[in-house]
Formats: sequence, C-alpha cells, structure tokens
Amino acid sequence: MEAESTSSGHRRQKRPRQRRSSEVISYENSVANLSKEGKETLMIVSRRRQLNKIPNTSCTVFDNTCPRYNWLRSGWIAEERLKPHDRLYRYFYDPLGQMYGTRGEVDQIYADIEKSRAIVVFDK
Repeated sequence: MEAESTSSGHRRQKRPRQRRSSEVISYENSVANLSKEGKETLMIVSRRRQLNKIPNTSCTVFDNTCPRYNWLRSGWIAEERLKPHDRLYRYFYDPLGQMYGTRGEVDQIYADIEKSRAIVVFDK
C-alpha cells in the first residue's frame, strides 16, 4: 500500500481501490430478479429517469432480495452504474422515486421515519 502526504505533512495509507467482480449481471436479468415492490419503484423511477440509456455505461438494479442490499426496506431499490475505467456509482431510490446518493442518506431517512411514526385512531 502506498503512502500519501497530506497538507499537514503527515503520511497516511492510500485505500486500495475496490475492484468490481468479473461477473456482471445484465440490466434485464437484474430487473427480473426484483421483488414486486422493487419493480413498482423501478417503474416510477423509469418514468423520471432513463435508466440503462447512458452510453458506455452498464446499469443494474437491486432490491432487498439481493444479499448485498438486504438492509434496504421493501420497495427501495439500488442502482449501480459501471462507467468506463471501472468507476462504480450507486444510487438509491425510495418507493416514491426520490433518489439518494449514499447509504448514509438512506439510513438518515430510515431514522427520520422511525422517529416520526405516529398512531392515528379514527373514532366513528
């Protein structure tokens, strides 16, 4: 591992670059593996954004049925875009089609949902 100098003169270790596995799943196969809720979210997202239409980019989508994304709630999907030179971008979408750029943002939304849950009782 190489060392890198920082502005304060300290040396820190460079993080090894993550490699994507050589097995790439096609967009069509990834869509086929989605749950019913994941497919509904994908339909909402696809109306707003054209997934898998970016030149020189492979796109796959996953939901909580995939072991790598089993932390996602039902109806949420994760999109992975592999750009040239093995650069991987991940985006997360909620059931309403809102996009989030990091798992931290998704975790914060989950925390906000848990905090603001309320029970509504209707009397007749």
